[in-house]
Amino acid sequence: MVSAPYEVDGQVVGTLGVIGPTRMHYDKMIQIVDITSKLVSNALSHQR
Repeated sequence: MVSAPYEVDGQVVGTLGVIGPTRMHYDKMIQIVDITSKLVSNALSHQR
């Protein structure tokens, strides 16, 4: 499992995660989840 929190206006409001097989490419998945959580945080913070 790989997870990363996302924020709205600097406050953590949730967690984005991926559950995968033991042989998942964790190095790539960590980057993808991290970037996606930053994009979600950015989108949610600018909605207001």
